Amino acid sequence: MSALKPEDWQDRGEGMMTTKQQRMLNAICGDLAAGLSWHGQRLTKDDWRHMVAGTMLGWRLMPAIDRGQGAPGHIMLGGSSMKLTKSLACDAITVLVHIGDHPEEQGIRARPVRWSDTVLLGLGHNPSDFAEAA
Repeated sequence: MSALKPEDWQDRGEGMMTTKQQRMLNAICGDLAAGLSWHGQRLTKDDWRHMVAGTMLGWRLMPAIDRGQGAPGHIMLGGSSMKLTKSLACDAITVLVHIGDHPEEQGIRARPVRWSDTVLLGLGHNPSDFAEAA
């Protein structure tokens, strides 16, 4: 697999997101899962992907399944990240990078995420510029 570049995921349009956008989105979600808690909750890579897809596609509040264990409460349904258009995928990637770089803007007290080489390359950065001094 070749390294991602900004133009690989900044594609816009109504067609379905590209495989390069999928790669960038998955890499970002993995980095967020490894380096950031969402308001005290540790989210998996899939959780981050589901959250951003629901945010981009629109949430629906629905009654939860009653399992006979008390009040069932409610759940939020969004949509699969596979339903994102190229434009929505570009927006989702941009939003997630911003959250990782500026968690305080979401009310999260944390340091910015340390991005993987895949994400840094996809953002147009040289990973060696971010290597820690030995």
